[in-house]
Amino acid sequence: MKQEIVNDFEFKDLITLKPLTINIIVLLVVAGSFCLYYILVGINFKLFFMMITFALIVLGITLILKAASSTVHISFTKNPLAIKIDDKINVYKKTDFIGLYSINYNLSKSSRVAFEILFNNRKSIYVSDFEFNDKKDLSKNKQLKKILNQFIEEVDLFDCKIVKSLNLHRMGQYFYSKPNEL
Repeated sequence: MKQEIVNDFEFKDLITLKPLTINIIVLLVVAGSFCLYYILVGINFKLFFMMITFALIVLGITLILKAASSTVHISFTKNPLAIKIDDKINVYKKTDFIGLYSINYNLSKSSRVAFEILFNNRKSIYVSDFEFNDKKDLSKNKQLKKILNQFIEEVDLFDCKIVKSLNLHRMGQYFYSKPNEL
């Protein structure tokens, strides 16, 4: 029996790695680049080699994150929610959700994708942009606003509350949850 799709969203070039994993990758690239600098130059400061080192850091991080990027497809159906990351499909019941960390796209013109979907089994799905800039793309903002409102409506999430902690692992500063999870 095929589920009737209520709404369907697709985002390309998104990172689905946990933020801690991304931080470790960045630290390893930075440490590796400075080790290479030390091997080639020693403790002497050479502007040319320092510029090459920083170029290697930026290039290394960009290439690794680009290779780790995925296409994320989110489909809302009558009961389950299907999340497809590349070729792997996971189907969740709407009762499996605890909440969602996100940017409040209803108040913001941001077109940066940033979601952390929390489940009852203490697992979560992280979805964020590959791009680091926060350029304003109004059509993408409308799509993000639509998916956020779809999550709130379909999964029965309660209005948001601002998370004031400076936790690096949170994908957005707003937390949307079910009324009984507050």
